[in-house]
Amino acid sequence: EPRASFSNPRFRKGMGLELIVIVSLIALAGAQLVPENSCPDYFRYVNDAFQGVQGEITLPSLMRGRNRIDIRFSQRGEQDASAVGSLIPYPDENAVRQLTGSAKFRIAVRPNSSNGLPKLTRLSYNEQILCSASEYRPPNSFFNRFYELDISGSLASFPSSVFNPFTRDGLDVNVQTVFYPTSSRGNDIWRGFTQPWTTVSNRSPAVVTPAPTPTEIFWNQPVPSVPITFAPPVPTITSSPAPAPPPPPPLPTPPAVVTVPPATPPPQRFDPRSQISSVVCGREGSTTPFIVRGNEFPRGQYPWLSAVYHKEVRALAFKCRGSLISSSIVISAAHCVHRMTEDRVVVGLGRYDLDDYGEDGAEMRNVMRLLWHPDYNTRSYSDADIALITIERPVTFNDIIAPICMWTVEASRTVSTTGFIAGWGRDEDSSRTQYPRVVEAEIASPTVCASTWRGTMVTERSLCAGNRDGSGPCVGDSGGGLMVKQGDRWLLRGIVSAGERGPAGTCQLNQYVLYCDLSKHINWISENIR
Repeated sequence: EPRASFSNPRFRKGMGLELIVIVSLIALAGAQLVPENSCPDYFRYVNDAFQGVQGEITLPSLMRGRNRIDIRFSQRGEQDASAVGSLIPYPDENAVRQLTGSAKFRIAVRPNSSNGLPKLTRLSYNEQILCSASEYRPPNSFFNRFYELDISGSLASFPSSVFNPFTRDGLDVNVQTVFYPTSSRGNDIWRGFTQPWTTVSNRSPAVVTPAPTPTEIFWNQPVPSVPITFAPPVPTITSSPAPAPPPPPPLPTPPAVVTVPPATPPPQRFDPRSQISSVVCGREGSTTPFIVRGNEFPRGQYPWLSAVYHKEVRALAFKCRGSLISSSIVISAAHCVHRMTEDRVVVGLGRYDLDDYGEDGAEMRNVMRLLWHPDYNTRSYSDADIALITIERPVTFNDIIAPICMWTVEASRTVSTTGFIAGWGRDEDSSRTQYPRVVEAEIASPTVCASTWRGTMVTERSLCAGNRDGSGPCVGDSGGGLMVKQGDRWLLRGIVSAGERGPAGTCQLNQYVLYCDLSKHINWISENIR
């Protein structure tokens, strides 16, 4: 075999490539403006021959159980989300799972127009801040990324049935950059959660009586995919049988009805790490469109609001809404998950901005059990359009994640004439809403409900609600709850099930929306949440 020497053409070619790479790296390093590093014990910038400039995090070790790494970068000027990549283990997840030494993670970073790299402003491990630095002054942009893995039992890698849309193959999803105007304070990162949104028109919609057209029922299938794309593609998942679920904690029950509700406390900033010691269902968070012409509301006002996703080939697609009723159970519409397998459904808790997957305090959960009502019928409108979704790991209640009270026999003794619907869906322009909205709706009597819908559609287990003025639920709000406030607690009265589609394919909200009446399903729900 020939010896490696300068006379060997292959050797000269290989040396030439190495020199090119070295020269390129030197040039790259010289061109980038490296910001101050407030975290030298854990973080540094490195040049990768194939990936370019990256930030490298080194932790002394990981522990058995939950391991979550959160990072935040700040950048001068306006820069889109692609400036900071996905946080991924280095060299791979199997290496960091061995628990034999330090664990490394890397994240690609791209300079701005002035060749300045993003600055690390916060690094935390399992909600404990390791280091922090000040944000750049406005105009600026920031980027939140995280990686989470659970190490338990054997040190082998996760089975394929375990899915975390944020941690597999670096799929922590691009987070939308938020730009603050020059007038805002650089460190005021909570402003968007504590001030009211003003993007919705306040004009009163005109009531239009359309010409008679054939009525088409919709929402008996989940909303068409509005994919949040990322690469690489989600691998095909083969599920192993899930273990028998542990008995969930008892469902919170609402206290006695109070005739005069107390005054609403002033809004406060939420702390996603502030756990609620004594859980009372139906209480609004401390931070006090499916919804068309509704009003956007502060994050945490309805902390039971849940997002139901389907795993698709190249996306995690938002499909329906749900309501958290215990630490491990979400209730939604059966048509949202019918004939789906548990490994293809993900539930988001504490969500607010559907375009921001780095929301502080938000939790994504895999599903271990899907149970729809045995009377649910896909061949026609069903008055048993209910499903119970059991998540794999219970959530910890806080200001933005808490349960709503279920309807009870006692609650039925008080006649409610109005309810509220909150959720993400289509707005008045048929565009998907980024933030949830809420609208108040009149609850119609059974007689009025039956007279406005075809007789076969309305049964004793149906409920009609709506203003018939163009406001109300639309595609994407399926599975959401009709909420009724009794005293200072919210109770879940119904589940959004069906509505009419107009001739142009838009939501026909001059008609009542049909809900599955939960007062008629109290026994079935109680039997299946024990």
